[in-house]
Amino acid sequence: MRNLIIPLLVCIACAVVVSITAVTVRTEQIANVENEKRNKIISAAGIEITEDKVENEFKKITTLYVDFRSNEFVSVEAKYDHLKAVLKSDLSEIVPKDKDIAILKRRENVGPIYVWANENKEVERVVLPIRGYGLWGTLYGYLSLGSDLNSVNGIEFYDHKETPGLGGEVVNEDWKAIWKGKLIYNQDGGVELRVVKGAAKDEYQIDGLSGATLTSNGVSNMINYWLGDEAYGPALKKIKEHIKNS
Repeated sequence: MRNLIIPLLVCIACAVVVSITAVTVRTEQIANVENEKRNKIISAAGIEITEDKVENEFKKITTLYVDFRSNEFVSVEAKYDHLKAVLKSDLSEIVPKDKDIAILKRRENVGPIYVWANENKEVERVVLPIRGYGLWGTLYGYLSLGSDLNSVNGIEFYDHKETPGLGGEVVNEDWKAIWKGKLIYNQDGGVELRVVKGAAKDEYQIDGLSGATLTSNGVSNMINYWLGDEAYGPALKKIKEHIKNS
């Protein structure tokens, strides 16, 4: 029994050290994740700044929150109310299979829209969170739109499980660059932007990723979903109307 006491005490001591270390670095980890998120949002917006300028640039952003169920804008407080309501299963809901083209399974009820406006309160660009299933898992990113809320300003992916050299090329700077200036909505208001097999032939098409058809389809599906009527589409129409009438 005495021979077991020392190893037991060592195990307990190690567990305590690991627990204390985890708690100590948690704040720093959260801060790093938040900073990385800000970097990707700003990068998607097509703004090139140094690391020390990120916080100041983010202060220029107005974050709007839209309730996808009512297509109404809600207050920041309402956003936190939704977060607090997670125990009541009010934070997200199951996406019906016939509408789940991005294979989300569940979707949050409230989503953010990051808006840049000039001194005259005119919208210059917006950034939307997007995600959808590729080949091996869900891709997470941001899509930026220009002041017309129809042309692409930039795209960034910050997390994915796609195959390096194939679907993993979603983070390739050359491929991301060809998104700029592409159009999203057709004349009827439907989402027309898509990744095609081979080379793009018009302003609604993005060059396909060689050898990565399923990833390309996944990116097309997430754009179609998040920019469509089930997610940010109605909110963007309201912002367009506001711009038109102001």
